[in-house]
Amino acid sequence: MKKDIINKYFLNENDSIKKALSIFQNTADHGLPAGLGIIVDNKKTVIGSISEGDIRRAIISGSNLTDSIKEFYEKNPICFNQNLSFNQILELIPVELSKRNRKSQKYLNKIILLDDEKNLVKVLSYHELWEQRVAMHRNIVVLGLGYVGLTLALVLADEGFLVTGVDLDKTKIDNLKKKKSYVHEKGINEILTEQSGKNFIPTTLIPDDGDVYIISVGTPIKVNDTTKKQEPFLDYIKNISIQVAEKLKPGNLVILRSTVPTGLSRNLVLPLLEKHSGLKCGKDFHLSFAPERTAEGKALQELRELPQIIGGINEESVEATAALFRELTSTIIRVSSLESAEMIKLINNTFRDIVFSYSNYITQICSQYNLNVFEIIKAANNGYPRNPVPYPSPGVGGPCLTKDPYIFSTVLKEKIEDGMTLFEHGRMINENMHPYIVDRIKKELKINNKSIENCKIIICGLAFKGNPETGDIRNSSAVEIHNLLKKESQNIFGHDPVASSDDILNEGINNCVLENEVNNADVLIFLNNHNFYQKLNINEMVSKMANRPIIFDGWNIFRSHDILNSRLCTYMGLSFSKKSVS
Repeated sequence: MKKDIINKYFLNENDSIKKALSIFQNTADHGLPAGLGIIVDNKKTVIGSISEGDIRRAIISGSNLTDSIKEFYEKNPICFNQNLSFNQILELIPVELSKRNRKSQKYLNKIILLDDEKNLVKVLSYHELWEQRVAMHRNIVVLGLGYVGLTLALVLADEGFLVTGVDLDKTKIDNLKKKKSYVHEKGINEILTEQSGKNFIPTTLIPDDGDVYIISVGTPIKVNDTTKKQEPFLDYIKNISIQVAEKLKPGNLVILRSTVPTGLSRNLVLPLLEKHSGLKCGKDFHLSFAPERTAEGKALQELRELPQIIGGINEESVEATAALFRELTSTIIRVSSLESAEMIKLINNTFRDIVFSYSNYITQICSQYNLNVFEIIKAANNGYPRNPVPYPSPGVGGPCLTKDPYIFSTVLKEKIEDGMTLFEHGRMINENMHPYIVDRIKKELKINNKSIENCKIIICGLAFKGNPETGDIRNSSAVEIHNLLKKESQNIFGHDPVASSDDILNEGINNCVLENEVNNADVLIFLNNHNFYQKLNINEMVSKMANRPIIFDGWNIFRSHDILNSRLCTYMGLSFSKKSVS
Protein backbone atom coordinates (compact mmCIF):
# COMPACT_ATOMS: atom_id res chain seq x y z
CA MET A 1 0.00 0.00 0.00
CA LYS A 2 1.13 3.55 -0.69
CA LYS A 3 2.00 5.75 2.30
CA ASP A 4 -1.06 7.97 1.92
CA ILE A 5 -3.28 4.86 1.95
CA ILE A 6 -1.58 3.36 4.99
CA ASN A 7 -2.04 6.61 6.93
CA LYS A 8 -5.82 6.30 6.64
CA TYR A 9 -5.73 3.49 9.22
CA PHE A 10 -3.71 5.29 11.88
CA LEU A 11 -4.99 6.20 15.34
CA ASN A 12 -3.35 7.41 18.54
CA GLU A 13 -4.19 5.51 21.73
CA ASN A 14 -5.69 8.69 23.19
CA ASP A 15 -8.08 9.20 20.27
CA SER A 16 -11.80 8.93 20.89
CA ILE A 17 -14.28 6.25 19.89
CA LYS A 18 -15.77 8.77 17.46
CA LYS A 19 -12.38 9.22 15.76
CA ALA A 20 -12.04 5.45 15.42
CA LEU A 21 -15.47 5.26 13.77
CA SER A 22 -14.46 7.99 11.33
CA ILE A 23 -11.38 5.91 10.42
CA PHE A 24 -13.66 2.95 9.68
CA GLN A 25 -15.84 5.11 7.44
CA ASN A 26 -12.89 6.75 5.66
CA THR A 27 -11.26 3.44 4.75
CA ALA A 28 -14.62 2.07 3.55
CA ASP A 29 -15.18 5.18 1.39
CA HIS A 30 -11.82 4.54 -0.30
CA GLY A 31 -12.62 0.90 -1.06
CA LEU A 32 -10.15 -0.41 1.52
CA PRO A 33 -10.62 -3.28 3.99
CA ALA A 34 -12.65 -1.44 6.62
CA GLY A 35 -13.74 -1.89 10.22
CA LEU A 36 -10.21 -1.71 11.60
CA GLY A 37 -8.00 1.00 13.07
CA ILE A 38 -4.25 0.65 13.65
CA ILE A 39 -2.85 2.19 16.84
CA VAL A 40 0.65 3.62 16.33
CA ASP A 41 3.12 5.53 18.50
CA ASN A 42 4.84 8.76 17.49
CA LYS A 43 7.34 6.76 15.37
CA LYS A 44 4.49 5.09 13.43
CA THR A 45 5.31 1.76 15.08
CA VAL A 46 2.23 -0.46 15.42
CA ILE A 47 1.30 -0.97 19.07
CA GLY A 48 -2.28 -2.19 18.76
CA SER A 49 -5.49 -2.38 16.77
CA ILE A 50 -9.17 -1.67 17.28
CA SER A 51 -12.12 -3.28 15.53
CA GLU A 52 -15.83 -2.67 15.23
CA GLY A 53 -16.33 -5.50 17.73
CA ASP A 54 -14.07 -3.77 20.27
CA ILE A 55 -16.10 -0.58 20.01
CA ARG A 56 -19.42 -2.43 20.16
CA ARG A 57 -18.37 -4.14 23.37
CA ALA A 58 -17.15 -0.83 24.86
CA ILE A 59 -20.43 0.97 24.11
CA ILE A 60 -22.49 -1.92 25.55
CA SER A 61 -20.41 -1.65 28.75
CA GLY A 62 -21.26 2.07 29.04
CA SER A 63 -18.59 4.01 27.10
CA ASN A 64 -19.46 7.21 25.17
CA LEU A 65 -18.34 8.39 21.72
CA THR A 66 -16.05 10.96 23.32
CA ASP A 67 -14.28 8.40 25.52
CA SER A 68 -10.71 7.42 24.73
CA ILE A 69 -9.99 4.06 23.07
CA LYS A 70 -6.97 3.59 25.35
CA GLU A 71 -8.68 1.24 27.78
CA PHE A 72 -10.12 -1.28 25.35
CA TYR A 73 -8.07 -1.43 22.12
CA GLU A 74 -6.24 -4.71 21.40
CA LYS A 75 -2.72 -4.38 22.82
CA ASN A 76 -1.46 -7.61 21.26
CA PRO A 77 -3.01 -7.80 17.78
CA ILE A 78 -2.29 -10.68 15.43
CA CYS A 79 0.17 -9.36 12.84
CA PHE A 80 2.35 -11.05 10.23
CA ASN A 81 5.65 -10.14 8.63
CA GLN A 82 5.34 -8.98 5.03
CA ASN A 83 8.03 -11.47 3.92
CA LEU A 84 5.84 -14.47 4.70
CA SER A 85 4.04 -16.03 1.75
CA PHE A 86 0.27 -15.86 1.85
CA ASN A 87 0.08 -19.63 2.14
CA GLN A 88 2.34 -19.43 5.21
CA ILE A 89 0.06 -16.79 6.73
CA LEU A 90 -3.00 -18.98 6.12
CA GLU A 91 -1.27 -21.80 7.97
CA LEU A 92 -0.28 -19.53 10.88
CA ILE A 93 -3.70 -17.95 11.44
CA PRO A 94 -5.24 -20.88 13.38
CA VAL A 95 -2.00 -21.18 15.42
CA GLU A 96 -2.16 -17.50 16.44
CA LEU A 97 -5.88 -17.72 17.20
CA SER A 98 -5.28 -20.76 19.38
CA LYS A 99 -2.63 -18.88 21.38
CA ARG A 100 -5.30 -16.32 22.24
CA ASN A 101 -7.95 -18.95 23.07
CA ARG A 102 -10.05 -17.98 20.03
CA LYS A 103 -10.60 -21.54 18.89
CA SER A 104 -14.14 -20.94 17.69
CA GLN A 105 -12.96 -18.44 15.08
CA LYS A 106 -11.61 -20.11 11.92
CA TYR A 107 -10.09 -16.98 10.39
CA LEU A 108 -9.31 -13.32 10.98
CA ASN A 109 -11.51 -10.70 9.36
CA LYS A 110 -8.51 -8.44 8.73
CA ILE A 111 -4.88 -9.36 8.15
CA ILE A 112 -2.20 -6.87 9.30
CA LEU A 113 1.17 -7.04 7.53
CA LEU A 114 4.23 -5.37 9.10
CA ASP A 115 7.83 -4.83 8.08
CA ASP A 116 10.81 -5.80 10.23
CA GLU A 117 10.52 -2.51 12.18
CA LYS A 118 6.86 -3.18 13.06
CA ASN A 119 5.63 -0.52 10.66
CA LEU A 120 2.36 -1.09 8.81
CA VAL A 121 2.77 -2.30 5.23
CA LYS A 122 -0.70 -3.50 4.25
CA VAL A 123 -4.16 -4.43 5.52
CA LEU A 124 -5.94 -7.30 3.77
CA SER A 125 -9.37 -8.80 4.20
CA TYR A 126 -9.34 -12.57 4.71
CA HIS A 127 -11.05 -12.96 1.31
CA GLU A 128 -8.28 -11.00 -0.40
CA LEU A 129 -5.66 -13.13 1.36
CA TRP A 130 -7.37 -16.31 0.17
CA GLU A 131 -7.54 -14.98 -3.40
CA GLN A 132 -4.00 -13.68 -3.51
CA ARG A 133 -2.40 -16.86 -2.26
CA VAL A 134 -2.46 -17.90 -5.95
CA ALA A 135 -1.04 -14.67 -7.35
CA MET A 136 1.58 -13.11 -5.09
CA HIS A 137 5.29 -13.86 -5.43
CA ARG A 138 4.78 -14.81 -9.07
CA ASN A 139 6.80 -13.96 -12.14
CA ILE A 140 4.64 -12.02 -14.58
CA VAL A 141 5.43 -11.93 -18.30
CA VAL A 142 3.81 -9.15 -20.36
CA LEU A 143 3.93 -9.98 -24.08
CA GLY A 144 3.80 -6.94 -26.34
CA LEU A 145 5.15 -3.63 -25.04
CA GLY A 146 3.03 -1.23 -27.00
CA TYR A 147 0.99 1.38 -25.18
CA VAL A 148 -1.22 -1.17 -23.40
CA GLY A 149 1.50 -3.63 -22.45
CA LEU A 150 4.13 -1.15 -21.32
CA THR A 151 1.87 0.85 -19.02
CA LEU A 152 0.47 -2.31 -17.41
CA ALA A 153 3.93 -3.87 -17.00
CA LEU A 154 5.32 -0.77 -15.29
CA VAL A 155 2.36 -0.35 -12.93
CA LEU A 156 2.60 -4.02 -11.92
CA ALA A 157 6.34 -3.59 -11.34
CA ASP A 158 5.65 -0.48 -9.30
CA GLU A 159 3.30 -2.53 -7.11
CA GLY A 160 6.10 -4.97 -6.32
CA PHE A 161 5.62 -7.75 -8.87
CA LEU A 162 8.58 -9.13 -10.80
CA VAL A 163 7.66 -8.34 -14.41
CA THR A 164 9.39 -9.41 -17.61
CA GLY A 165 8.36 -7.27 -20.57
CA VAL A 166 8.74 -8.96 -23.96
CA ASP A 167 8.73 -7.29 -27.37
CA LEU A 168 10.29 -8.26 -30.70
CA ASP A 169 11.30 -4.66 -31.43
CA LYS A 170 14.94 -4.56 -30.32
CA THR A 171 15.02 -0.75 -30.49
CA LYS A 172 12.18 -0.56 -27.97
CA ILE A 173 13.91 -2.99 -25.65
CA ASP A 174 17.23 -1.13 -25.89
CA ASN A 175 15.50 2.15 -25.02
CA LEU A 176 13.74 0.58 -22.04
CA LYS A 177 17.02 -0.83 -20.77
CA LYS A 178 18.39 2.71 -20.97
CA LYS A 179 15.31 3.83 -19.00
CA LYS A 180 13.92 5.78 -21.97
CA SER A 181 10.20 5.55 -22.64
CA TYR A 182 8.93 5.70 -26.22
CA VAL A 183 5.41 6.20 -24.85
CA HIS A 184 4.33 9.67 -23.75
CA GLU A 185 2.41 9.25 -20.51
CA LYS A 186 2.39 11.36 -17.38
CA GLY A 187 4.56 9.71 -14.71
CA ILE A 188 5.88 6.89 -16.89
CA ASN A 189 9.50 8.05 -16.93
CA GLU A 190 9.62 8.15 -13.14
CA ILE A 191 8.37 4.55 -12.83
CA LEU A 192 10.67 3.36 -15.61
CA THR A 193 13.68 4.99 -13.96
CA GLU A 194 12.81 3.36 -10.65
CA GLN A 195 11.83 -0.11 -11.88
CA SER A 196 13.85 -0.90 -15.03
CA GLY A 197 16.45 -3.51 -14.14
CA LYS A 198 14.79 -3.98 -10.76
CA ASN A 199 11.19 -5.24 -10.87
CA PHE A 200 10.87 -4.64 -14.62
CA ILE A 201 13.11 -6.59 -17.01
CA PRO A 202 12.69 -5.75 -20.74
CA THR A 203 13.77 -8.43 -23.23
CA THR A 204 13.09 -9.84 -26.70
CA LEU A 205 12.90 -13.43 -25.38
CA ILE A 206 10.08 -15.12 -23.46
CA PRO A 207 11.53 -16.44 -20.17
CA ASP A 208 11.17 -20.06 -19.08
CA ASP A 209 10.11 -19.27 -15.50
CA GLY A 210 6.92 -17.28 -16.08
CA ASP A 211 3.90 -17.93 -13.89
CA VAL A 212 1.45 -15.40 -15.39
CA TYR A 213 1.47 -14.60 -19.12
CA ILE A 214 -0.38 -11.44 -20.16
CA ILE A 215 -0.94 -11.17 -23.92
CA SER A 216 -1.20 -7.56 -25.09
CA VAL A 217 -0.03 -7.75 -28.70
CA GLY A 218 -1.77 -5.67 -31.35
CA THR A 219 -4.77 -6.71 -33.44
CA PRO A 220 -4.56 -4.26 -36.35
CA ILE A 221 -7.14 -3.91 -39.09
CA LYS A 222 -6.30 -4.88 -42.67
CA VAL A 223 -8.31 -4.98 -45.89
CA ASN A 224 -9.34 -8.51 -46.84
CA ASP A 225 -8.20 -9.12 -50.43
CA THR A 226 -11.34 -11.13 -51.18
CA THR A 227 -14.12 -9.22 -49.41
CA LYS A 228 -12.39 -5.80 -49.62
CA LYS A 229 -13.62 -5.23 -46.05
CA GLN A 230 -11.64 -4.05 -43.02
CA GLU A 231 -11.02 -7.11 -40.85
CA PRO A 232 -8.83 -7.85 -37.81
CA PHE A 233 -5.36 -9.25 -38.52
CA LEU A 234 -4.91 -12.08 -36.01
CA ASP A 235 -1.47 -13.46 -36.87
CA TYR A 236 0.16 -11.70 -33.91
CA ILE A 237 -2.30 -13.34 -31.50
CA LYS A 238 -1.82 -16.75 -33.13
CA ASN A 239 1.97 -16.56 -33.06
CA ILE A 240 2.25 -15.38 -29.46
CA SER A 241 -0.26 -18.01 -28.28
CA ILE A 242 1.95 -20.76 -29.73
CA GLN A 243 5.06 -19.25 -28.16
CA VAL A 244 3.38 -19.01 -24.76
CA ALA A 245 2.12 -22.59 -25.06
CA GLU A 246 5.68 -23.81 -25.50
CA LYS A 247 6.56 -22.24 -22.12
CA LEU A 248 3.42 -23.26 -20.20
CA LYS A 249 3.70 -25.28 -17.01
CA PRO A 250 0.98 -26.71 -14.77
CA GLY A 251 -0.49 -23.97 -12.58
CA ASN A 252 0.25 -21.11 -15.00
CA LEU A 253 -2.25 -18.35 -15.77
CA VAL A 254 -2.74 -16.84 -19.25
CA ILE A 255 -4.53 -13.47 -19.47
CA LEU A 256 -5.59 -11.95 -22.78
CA ARG A 257 -5.67 -8.16 -22.87
CA SER A 258 -5.66 -7.52 -26.62
CA THR A 259 -8.89 -6.36 -28.27
CA VAL A 260 -10.27 -9.38 -30.14
CA PRO A 261 -13.47 -10.57 -31.85
CA THR A 262 -15.91 -12.18 -29.44
CA GLY A 263 -15.16 -15.89 -29.10
CA LEU A 264 -11.48 -15.70 -30.10
CA SER A 265 -10.13 -16.59 -26.64
CA ARG A 266 -12.11 -19.82 -26.52
CA ASN A 267 -12.09 -20.75 -30.21
CA LEU A 268 -8.55 -19.80 -31.24
CA VAL A 269 -6.25 -19.08 -28.29
CA LEU A 270 -7.40 -21.94 -26.05
CA PRO A 271 -6.94 -24.69 -28.69
CA LEU A 272 -3.49 -23.32 -29.61
CA LEU A 273 -2.42 -23.27 -25.96
CA GLU A 274 -3.60 -26.85 -25.41
CA LYS A 275 -2.18 -28.20 -28.68
CA HIS A 276 1.31 -26.78 -28.29
CA SER A 277 1.64 -27.29 -24.53
CA GLY A 278 0.08 -30.74 -24.14
CA LEU A 279 -1.81 -29.34 -21.12
CA LYS A 280 -5.55 -29.11 -20.45
CA CYS A 281 -7.06 -25.65 -19.94
CA GLY A 282 -9.09 -25.37 -16.74
CA LYS A 283 -7.30 -28.36 -15.27
CA ASP A 284 -3.58 -27.79 -15.81
CA PHE A 285 -3.56 -24.03 -16.46
CA HIS A 286 -5.90 -21.05 -16.15
CA LEU A 287 -7.19 -18.77 -18.94
CA SER A 288 -8.97 -15.41 -18.64
CA PHE A 289 -9.79 -12.27 -20.59
CA ALA A 290 -9.26 -8.93 -18.79
CA PRO A 291 -9.77 -6.02 -21.22
CA GLU A 292 -7.70 -2.85 -21.10
CA ARG A 293 -9.95 0.22 -20.94
CA THR A 294 -7.59 3.10 -20.11
CA ALA A 295 -7.39 6.42 -21.93
CA GLU A 296 -4.06 7.49 -23.36
CA GLY A 297 -2.71 10.31 -21.24
CA LYS A 298 -4.30 8.89 -18.07
CA ALA A 299 -3.36 5.21 -18.30
CA LEU A 300 -1.16 4.97 -15.20
CA GLN A 301 -3.84 6.69 -13.14
CA GLU A 302 -6.75 4.73 -14.58
CA LEU A 303 -5.05 1.35 -14.17
CA ARG A 304 -5.32 2.02 -10.44
CA GLU A 305 -8.80 3.58 -10.49
CA LEU A 306 -11.00 1.96 -13.13
CA PRO A 307 -12.89 -1.26 -12.35
CA GLN A 308 -11.23 -4.31 -13.86
CA ILE A 309 -13.47 -6.60 -15.90
CA ILE A 310 -12.57 -10.30 -15.74
CA GLY A 311 -14.05 -13.30 -17.53
CA GLY A 312 -12.50 -16.75 -17.42
CA ILE A 313 -12.68 -20.32 -18.63
CA ASN A 314 -13.70 -21.29 -15.08
CA GLU A 315 -14.08 -19.78 -11.61
CA GLU A 316 -10.50 -20.59 -10.62
CA SER A 317 -9.18 -18.66 -13.63
CA VAL A 318 -11.29 -15.63 -12.70
CA GLU A 319 -10.17 -15.69 -9.06
CA ALA A 320 -6.51 -16.08 -9.95
CA THR A 321 -6.79 -13.04 -12.26
CA ALA A 322 -8.76 -11.08 -9.67
CA ALA A 323 -6.01 -11.71 -7.13
CA LEU A 324 -3.48 -10.13 -9.49
CA PHE A 325 -5.50 -7.06 -10.47
CA ARG A 326 -6.69 -6.41 -6.93
CA GLU A 327 -3.19 -5.11 -6.29
CA LEU A 328 -3.93 -2.32 -8.78
CA THR A 329 -7.60 -1.47 -8.28
CA SER A 330 -10.07 -2.07 -5.48
CA THR A 331 -12.99 -2.80 -7.83
CA ILE A 332 -13.10 -6.15 -9.61
CA ILE A 333 -16.07 -6.96 -11.83
CA ARG A 334 -16.43 -10.66 -12.55
CA VAL A 335 -18.47 -11.63 -15.61
CA SER A 336 -19.83 -15.02 -16.54
CA SER A 337 -17.56 -15.97 -19.45
CA LEU A 338 -14.60 -15.15 -21.65
CA GLU A 339 -17.04 -13.97 -24.32
CA SER A 340 -18.74 -11.52 -21.94
CA ALA A 341 -15.43 -9.84 -21.14
CA GLU A 342 -14.46 -9.71 -24.84
CA MET A 343 -17.82 -8.12 -25.70
CA ILE A 344 -17.52 -5.46 -23.00
CA LYS A 345 -14.29 -4.12 -24.49
CA LEU A 346 -15.90 -3.85 -27.94
CA ILE A 347 -19.01 -2.20 -26.51
CA ASN A 348 -17.05 0.48 -24.67
CA ASN A 349 -15.12 1.69 -27.71
CA THR A 350 -17.77 1.27 -30.40
CA PHE A 351 -20.32 3.14 -28.30
CA ARG A 352 -18.00 6.13 -28.06
CA ASP A 353 -17.25 6.06 -31.77
CA ILE A 354 -20.95 5.98 -32.67
CA VAL A 355 -21.83 8.79 -30.25
CA PHE A 356 -19.05 10.95 -31.70
CA SER A 357 -20.27 10.13 -35.22
CA TYR A 358 -23.66 11.62 -34.32
CA SER A 359 -22.04 14.92 -33.41
CA ASN A 360 -19.87 14.88 -36.51
CA TYR A 361 -22.93 14.17 -38.67
CA ILE A 362 -24.71 17.15 -37.07
CA THR A 363 -21.61 19.21 -37.86
CA GLN A 364 -21.93 18.49 -41.56
CA ILE A 365 -25.61 19.41 -41.46
CA CYS A 366 -24.87 22.69 -39.65
CA SER A 367 -22.27 23.59 -42.26
CA GLN A 368 -25.02 23.74 -44.89
CA TYR A 369 -26.50 26.66 -42.91
CA ASN A 370 -23.18 28.16 -41.80
CA LEU A 371 -24.15 27.53 -38.17
CA ASN A 372 -21.73 27.17 -35.26
CA VAL A 373 -22.21 23.56 -34.14
CA PHE A 374 -20.39 24.16 -30.82
CA GLU A 375 -22.81 26.96 -29.93
CA ILE A 376 -25.79 24.79 -30.89
CA ILE A 377 -24.73 21.71 -28.93
CA LYS A 378 -23.80 23.79 -25.88
CA ALA A 379 -27.27 25.35 -25.91
CA ALA A 380 -28.96 21.98 -26.48
CA ASN A 381 -27.17 20.48 -23.46
CA ASN A 382 -27.60 23.46 -21.13
CA GLY A 383 -29.90 22.44 -18.26
CA TYR A 384 -31.17 19.44 -20.23
CA PRO A 385 -29.61 16.30 -18.71
CA ARG A 386 -31.51 13.60 -20.59
CA ASN A 387 -29.33 13.43 -23.71
CA PRO A 388 -25.99 15.23 -23.38
CA VAL A 389 -24.54 15.47 -26.86
CA PRO A 390 -20.71 15.40 -27.11
CA TYR A 391 -18.90 18.13 -28.97
CA PRO A 392 -17.73 17.22 -32.48
CA SER A 393 -14.15 16.88 -33.67
CA PRO A 394 -12.16 16.89 -36.90
CA GLY A 395 -12.57 13.12 -36.92
CA VAL A 396 -12.21 10.33 -34.35
CA GLY A 397 -8.66 8.98 -34.38
CA GLY A 398 -6.32 6.87 -32.30
CA PRO A 399 -5.36 3.21 -32.32
CA CYS A 400 -8.56 1.91 -30.68
CA LEU A 401 -11.65 3.76 -31.87
CA THR A 402 -10.53 3.55 -35.49
CA LYS A 403 -10.29 -0.25 -35.49
CA ASP A 404 -12.58 -1.68 -32.80
CA PRO A 405 -15.80 -0.86 -34.73
CA TYR A 406 -14.45 -2.98 -37.60
CA ILE A 407 -13.62 -5.82 -35.20
CA PHE A 408 -17.17 -5.68 -33.82
CA SER A 409 -18.56 -5.59 -37.36
CA THR A 410 -16.63 -8.79 -38.14
CA VAL A 411 -18.31 -10.43 -35.14
CA LEU A 412 -21.77 -9.33 -36.30
CA LYS A 413 -21.28 -10.49 -39.86
CA GLU A 414 -20.90 -14.02 -38.59
CA LYS A 415 -24.56 -13.67 -37.54
CA ILE A 416 -25.85 -11.07 -40.04
CA GLU A 417 -25.64 -12.05 -43.69
CA ASP A 418 -25.75 -8.74 -45.57
CA GLY A 419 -25.57 -5.00 -45.16
CA MET A 420 -23.45 -2.42 -43.40
CA THR A 421 -23.45 -2.61 -39.61
CA LEU A 422 -24.23 0.31 -37.33
CA PHE A 423 -20.56 0.40 -36.31
CA GLU A 424 -19.42 0.73 -39.93
CA HIS A 425 -21.90 3.56 -40.48
CA GLY A 426 -20.46 5.43 -37.51
CA ARG A 427 -16.90 4.82 -38.68
CA MET A 428 -17.77 6.04 -42.19
CA ILE A 429 -19.15 9.32 -40.81
CA ASN A 430 -16.08 9.91 -38.66
CA GLU A 431 -13.68 9.06 -41.48
CA ASN A 432 -15.61 11.36 -43.83
CA MET A 433 -14.72 14.29 -41.60
CA HIS A 434 -11.25 14.29 -43.16
CA PRO A 435 -12.27 15.02 -46.78
CA TYR A 436 -15.09 17.24 -45.46
CA ILE A 437 -12.55 19.52 -43.75
CA VAL A 438 -10.18 19.53 -46.72
CA ASP A 439 -13.02 20.42 -49.11
CA ARG A 440 -14.16 23.30 -46.92
CA ILE A 441 -10.63 24.73 -46.74
CA LYS A 442 -10.20 24.42 -50.51
CA LYS A 443 -13.50 26.23 -51.13
CA GLU A 444 -12.53 29.02 -48.76
CA LEU A 445 -9.18 29.44 -50.50
CA LYS A 446 -10.96 29.68 -53.83
CA ILE A 447 -13.26 32.39 -52.45
CA ASN A 448 -10.10 34.27 -51.39
CA ASN A 449 -8.69 33.87 -54.92
CA LYS A 450 -5.93 31.54 -53.74
CA SER A 451 -4.99 28.17 -55.20
CA ILE A 452 -4.10 25.43 -52.76
CA GLU A 453 -1.03 24.32 -54.69
CA ASN A 454 0.56 27.73 -54.10
CA CYS A 455 -0.39 28.06 -50.44
CA LYS A 456 1.69 27.52 -47.34
CA ILE A 457 -0.28 25.39 -44.86
CA ILE A 458 0.52 24.53 -41.23
CA ILE A 459 -1.31 21.75 -39.39
CA CYS A 460 -1.21 22.09 -35.59
CA GLY A 461 -1.94 19.16 -33.29
CA LEU A 462 -0.77 15.97 -35.00
CA ALA A 463 -1.43 13.63 -32.06
CA PHE A 464 -4.86 12.00 -32.17
CA LYS A 465 -5.92 13.96 -29.09
CA GLY A 466 -4.62 16.86 -27.07
CA ASN A 467 -6.37 16.59 -23.71
CA PRO A 468 -5.36 14.48 -21.90
CA GLU A 469 -2.19 14.92 -23.84
CA THR A 470 -0.56 12.17 -25.82
CA GLY A 471 2.23 12.02 -28.37
CA ASP A 472 0.53 9.18 -30.25
CA ILE A 473 -0.05 10.06 -33.91
CA ARG A 474 -1.23 6.59 -34.94
CA ASN A 475 -4.51 6.80 -36.90
CA SER A 476 -4.62 10.52 -36.18
CA SER A 477 -7.19 12.65 -38.01
CA ALA A 478 -4.50 15.30 -38.44
CA VAL A 479 -2.23 12.86 -40.28
CA GLU A 480 -5.12 11.77 -42.52
CA ILE A 481 -5.98 15.39 -43.33
CA HIS A 482 -2.30 16.15 -43.98
CA ASN A 483 -2.12 13.27 -46.47
CA LEU A 484 -5.18 14.54 -48.33
CA LEU A 485 -3.81 18.09 -48.53
CA LYS A 486 -0.39 16.83 -49.59
CA LYS A 487 -1.91 15.44 -52.78
CA GLU A 488 -2.53 19.03 -53.89
CA SER A 489 0.19 21.03 -52.18
CA GLN A 490 3.80 20.32 -51.21
CA ASN A 491 4.18 23.39 -49.02
CA ILE A 492 2.69 21.80 -45.89
CA PHE A 493 4.16 21.70 -42.38
CA GLY A 494 3.13 19.97 -39.18
CA HIS A 495 3.50 20.83 -35.50
CA ASP A 496 2.78 19.04 -32.26
CA PRO A 497 3.90 20.04 -28.74
CA VAL A 498 4.32 16.41 -27.60
CA ALA A 499 4.76 13.98 -30.52
CA SER A 500 8.35 13.02 -31.27
CA SER A 501 10.14 14.45 -34.29
CA ASP A 502 10.98 10.93 -35.47
CA ASP A 503 7.32 9.84 -35.42
CA ILE A 504 6.31 12.99 -37.33
CA LEU A 505 9.01 12.53 -39.96
CA ASN A 506 8.12 8.84 -40.32
CA GLU A 507 4.64 9.94 -41.40
CA GLY A 508 6.18 12.04 -44.15
CA ILE A 509 5.34 15.34 -42.45
CA ASN A 510 7.66 18.35 -42.44
CA ASN A 511 8.06 19.06 -38.72
CA CYS A 512 8.33 22.74 -37.88
CA VAL A 513 8.85 25.29 -35.13
CA LEU A 514 5.45 26.94 -35.14
CA GLU A 515 6.58 30.42 -34.13
CA ASN A 516 9.02 30.53 -37.04
CA GLU A 517 7.07 28.79 -39.78
CA VAL A 518 3.88 30.80 -39.27
CA ASN A 519 5.49 33.69 -41.15
CA ASN A 520 3.68 34.16 -44.48
CA ALA A 521 1.52 31.06 -43.93
CA ASP A 522 -1.79 31.10 -45.81
CA VAL A 523 -3.65 28.54 -43.71
CA LEU A 524 -3.28 27.65 -40.02
CA ILE A 525 -5.21 24.50 -39.05
CA PHE A 526 -5.77 23.43 -35.42
CA LEU A 527 -6.74 19.75 -35.15
CA ASN A 528 -6.35 18.96 -31.45
CA ASN A 529 -7.02 20.85 -28.24
CA HIS A 530 -3.68 20.62 -26.45
CA ASN A 531 -3.20 23.30 -23.78
CA PHE A 532 -0.17 24.57 -25.69
CA TYR A 533 -2.45 25.97 -28.39
CA GLN A 534 -4.90 27.46 -25.92
CA LYS A 535 -2.07 29.53 -24.45
CA LEU A 536 -0.86 30.89 -27.80
CA ASN A 537 -0.95 34.60 -28.54
CA ILE A 538 -3.07 33.81 -31.57
CA ASN A 539 -3.46 37.44 -32.66
CA GLU A 540 0.30 37.87 -32.85
CA MET A 541 0.59 34.69 -34.89
CA VAL A 542 -2.16 35.75 -37.29
CA SER A 543 -0.43 39.09 -37.79
CA LYS A 544 2.63 37.23 -39.18
CA MET A 545 0.63 35.27 -41.75
CA ALA A 546 0.21 36.01 -45.44
CA ASN A 547 -2.42 38.31 -46.89
CA ARG A 548 -6.03 37.25 -46.18
CA PRO A 549 -5.09 34.18 -44.10
CA ILE A 550 -7.41 31.38 -43.04
CA ILE A 551 -7.48 30.09 -39.46
CA PHE A 552 -9.27 26.75 -39.14
CA ASP A 553 -10.20 26.09 -35.50
CA GLY A 554 -11.32 22.46 -35.33
CA TRP A 555 -11.76 22.42 -31.55
CA ASN A 556 -13.30 25.82 -30.87
CA ILE A 557 -10.13 26.85 -29.04
CA PHE A 558 -10.20 30.55 -29.87
CA ARG A 559 -12.76 33.35 -29.81
CA SER A 560 -13.59 34.07 -33.42
CA HIS A 561 -14.17 37.80 -32.94
CA ASP A 562 -10.69 38.27 -31.43
CA ILE A 563 -9.08 36.81 -34.52
CA LEU A 564 -11.38 38.61 -36.94
CA ASN A 565 -10.72 41.96 -35.26
CA SER A 566 -6.94 41.52 -35.50
CA ARG A 567 -6.74 41.86 -39.31
CA LEU A 568 -8.46 40.94 -42.57
CA CYS A 569 -8.78 37.17 -42.39
CA THR A 570 -11.16 34.22 -42.35
CA TYR A 571 -12.02 32.27 -39.23
CA MET A 572 -13.35 28.76 -39.86
CA GLY A 573 -14.95 26.51 -37.29
CA LEU A 574 -15.97 22.92 -37.96
CA SER A 575 -19.32 23.99 -39.40
CA PHE A 576 -19.15 27.70 -40.21
CA SER A 577 -16.88 30.47 -41.41
CA LYS A 578 -16.68 34.24 -40.83
CA LYS A 579 -14.69 36.97 -42.52
CA SER A 580 -13.31 40.20 -41.13
CA VAL A 581 -15.30 43.26 -42.06
CA SER A 582 -13.00 45.51 -44.10
